[in-house]
Amino acid sequence: MNYKNTPACRLDRKKLFASASLFLLMIVLSSCGIWTDFTTYFNTYYNAKTLFDQTEEEVLKQKKDMFAFREEQQPNLQYGVQPNPQAGYQYGAQTNTQLGVQTNTQVGTQTGTQYSGVPQGVQLTGSLSQNLTKVIEKCSKILQYETNSSYFPDALFMTGKAFFYMQEYAKAQRKFLELANLGETKYSLENKLWLAKTYLQLRSFDEGLKLIEDVKADAIKNDKEQLFDDASIAKVSFFIFREEYLKAADECKNYLSVSKNDESNALVCYELGKIYLKLSDEQNALQAFSSVPKYSPTVEIEFRSRIEYCRLLKQLNRIDECESALETLRYQGKFKNYLDEILIERGEIYDDKDQPKLAVDLYRDVDSTYRQSPSSGIASMKLGEIYERRYRDYDSSYKYYKKVALSLAPREMKTRSDNRARNFEKYFQIKNQLDDYNLKITYLKNPSRYLQDSLDYDFAYRQYQDENRRLAEGQTNQMNQAQTQQELNNEFIQRQKAMLQQQTNLKDTKNIPLKTLIAQGRAKKPERPNFSVDSVNTLVAQEMYNLGSNFFSELNVPDSAAFYFKEILKDYSNKPVKVQTMYALGTYYQTVNDTVRADSLFKYIYDNFPKNLLSNAAAEKLGLVKQEKIITIAKNIDPAEKFYIEAEKIYYEKKYEAAIDSFRNIYKNYPTSLYAPKSVYYIGLIYEDDLKMLDSAAAAYGKLTKDYTKSPLVNLVMAKYSEFMNEKEKQKREAEAKQKEAVLKQKEAEEKLKVSQAQNKMVQQKAVSDSSRVKENDEVREEQKQPANLNPKIEPDTTKKQSPILK
Repeated sequence: MNYKNTPACRLDRKKLFASASLFLLMIVLSSCGIWTDFTTYFNTYYNAKTLFDQTEEEVLKQKKDMFAFREEQQPNLQYGVQPNPQAGYQYGAQTNTQLGVQTNTQVGTQTGTQYSGVPQGVQLTGSLSQNLTKVIEKCSKILQYETNSSYFPDALFMTGKAFFYMQEYAKAQRKFLELANLGETKYSLENKLWLAKTYLQLRSFDEGLKLIEDVKADAIKNDKEQLFDDASIAKVSFFIFREEYLKAADECKNYLSVSKNDESNALVCYELGKIYLKLSDEQNALQAFSSVPKYSPTVEIEFRSRIEYCRLLKQLNRIDECESALETLRYQGKFKNYLDEILIERGEIYDDKDQPKLAVDLYRDVDSTYRQSPSSGIASMKLGEIYERRYRDYDSSYKYYKKVALSLAPREMKTRSDNRARNFEKYFQIKNQLDDYNLKITYLKNPSRYLQDSLDYDFAYRQYQDENRRLAEGQTNQMNQAQTQQELNNEFIQRQKAMLQQQTNLKDTKNIPLKTLIAQGRAKKPERPNFSVDSVNTLVAQEMYNLGSNFFSELNVPDSAAFYFKEILKDYSNKPVKVQTMYALGTYYQTVNDTVRADSLFKYIYDNFPKNLLSNAAAEKLGLVKQEKIITIAKNIDPAEKFYIEAEKIYYEKKYEAAIDSFRNIYKNYPTSLYAPKSVYYIGLIYEDDLKMLDSAAAAYGKLTKDYTKSPLVNLVMAKYSEFMNEKEKQKREAEAKQKEAVLKQKEAEEKLKVSQAQNKMVQQKAVSDSSRVKENDEVREEQKQPANLNPKIEPDTTKKQSPILK
């Protein structure tokens, strides 16, 4: 009997089929999670992860200072400094000007991605912000629809970091807390560090610092060196931000005692030196900077530490040691890319050693060799200062100050040079006006001089015109000889450069031909004065007073100021400017501690000019008048302070419109408060950084510069406000030019249309005329074809009897 056909065989087959089905079902059920991960990975996670990694890498590259709790915003009307969430009266990262230490904006650009994956407060470009928004959107799909996927924690972590980079700290904190509530994941320890950072950003300082300490302890326990580095640097950054420099120094020293990462140690040791500088602890700063090369620093960090070491030696008046250290740096090949900075420091040594000629030569070399680097602008600034301070060569000084504005020098240096250039412009304007008045007096006293100067000018002007005519003819001939337009342009540019160089270098106009001065715009046609010598002398006295005031307050040359004040009192003592000149001279004597002369001048004003407004000021200088002061508030208490703190709190809750209203009420209700300009400044920052309403930001900054000119905050916004207004003016001019061009094109089109219509009309008229002429010609031809007897008026009727006359 065949077993295959037996009932037992059939029963065995059914059991086998059932077992196989059960096995396959178990496989399918067990692979559901794998299938979910598979679809999640390829549908969403892969794209989100790839985009996030690329964006995070770009964010890390933008971080300029590894120890910046919040980085400064970059100008472009992304301008300004980020608001400082500390006490209401503090703003942004402070620039250390003590001991001449300069903040280097490039530190950390090469080491940023190696030491900390947590840049804080980096200002994102539009593309980076858009990419992070896309990451959040993609991850939200996983968080919403793929809760069982193993990529759920990854999506939470990426979303939290994306919100953090975008400075949405409250949202970031929620995501990190959600991830922490999932229990143990591969991100647990790193997530705790990010959560600590959000606590710090949201002003929960105790919770944040406690979490960071936990992370450091766990990182040491689990041998997580990178995580320990990140946590330590975050803590140091926070203490620096809070200006708790002693705590920051202690944290740096604790880190150096534990860490085995020599590259990170070099970075922290360099930062420790900078912290000691802020504490005015020069010896420990020297020790820290000199210790950096003992580790394994990058070339950047090693150079920064050594150049800071040299600067500190110079500040401590150890000039020879500084000079020797700079020479060592100068001839080390690995620092060849920093030669311009070394030469700048070398030039300062020459200047300190009273060798300005060597300093000038060196700065000129830097200025011409490194035009595409900030050092060129810094060298121009140094040259301007040397020519102003040592040589009183204001023409050269002005030239170099103006060059700084066109260079890549730091913004604060450009602001300073621009102020100096404006002071010199005022100086030159006063000098030119004074020279013009003196020339008028000469013409009034000596009319023949006016006649001679007029003749000389007319003759020189004709020479100037003749040369221009010959030049134009020469250019025409050259064009006829097939010389290209580009060659002519190059020749013209070279000629203009030579003329400008001559104008710059030749200061004594006596030796320059008058026709050249006319061509350069430095000579004008003589004008016959139409008022008296006494009237001009009054104007001269006023301009001399203006010049003296310019020397005293703007140019900071009190001796020159005193010279002009004394000249006024000697030669123009009967002029209205006498009293204010005496008061100004008395103020000068006060500054040089000559109280006897100062008091005698103030006493003279007080006794002889009782009705003059300066009489009370002179009495106050002498102590003869006690001004009563009304104290409206208790000492060190500002009634606007509590409202300011509340407004800041509203801002950090992201209620931007409400914050703007609160800050606006402060400067309206307390216009003289110290918090008034700060409120206006904050309004500008909110409009600029948070609401991206640049026109409104510019309006706020404009109010700050106009209404609170003495506030130090004006310096923070002046450059970017001017840049913005210049750009708006440029856009306005371009729009007007386009409008004019459109109007001209429309007029041209209308003219062309009129011409076209006229031409068409002429063509039509000609066509009608030609048609009439053709018709007439056809009629003539037809008449010529007819027999002669067909016209009874012309030919006689032969059928009738002829007239007797015809016989």
